[in-house]
Amino acid sequence: MPLASGAYLFFLGLAGGVALLTTTGYRRVSPAWLRWLLIASGLFVFSRYVALALFTTPDAPREFWAWRRCWLATSVGLTLPSIFAIDQLLRHPAMSPKKLLRWCAPFLAVYGLIIGFGKFTAVPDRVVGWTLHLSSGWQLLLSLTQGVFVLGFMALGLLLIRKIPSWPIRSALIGLVVAQGYLGLDGLLLAMGRWYFRPFLYSELLALLALWYAYEVSTNLQQGT
Repeated sequence: MPLASGAYLFFLGLAGGVALLTTTGYRRVSPAWLRWLLIASGLFVFSRYVALALFTTPDAPREFWAWRRCWLATSVGLTLPSIFAIDQLLRHPAMSPKKLLRWCAPFLAVYGLIIGFGKFTAVPDRVVGWTLHLSSGWQLLLSLTQGVFVLGFMALGLLLIRKIPSWPIRSALIGLVVAQGYLGLDGLLLAMGRWYFRPFLYSELLALLALWYAYEVSTNLQQGT
């Protein structure tokens, strides 16, 4: 097996394991409906790495085409937990999970529209197997939506970092802001047509670890440890 292919498969396995680790960080979130929503989003992210692994096979477009809908799972599975991570860290009395869900619903609706109805094309990957590309119109919609979200999230995160004196909360927020910035950079490179060696795996790994840390900090603060 070529070195690049082996490295890619290694990072796929690593990303899948980290996705499951991050999902365990949602186990103490309350209320219960939010906990199960976040767990479902975590498993959806895990399905992305299963899909990526399946598409390393020569006959993937014919045998595993139904898995194409999992290709963009991180658009939902990293956005939704990031939003609620801030709420879980701050526990502001003026905010509730249901109100926050209504605020982020437009982003989730657009991502859901792209995942459900976007037109994908399978092309041979230069490393191994196949990769999927969205048609230009759907890709533009995805890039614009992600750009607006990332800029808004980073602006809010930086504002909170300046105002929150607690170092554990600040460190968790810093991790989330940096991770979202990295994801946004990858999205920009994709929109520009700049393809590197699977850059999304690295930014996604960072985002998953940042989410795991943020929810662990939230749990420790609630338990007073």
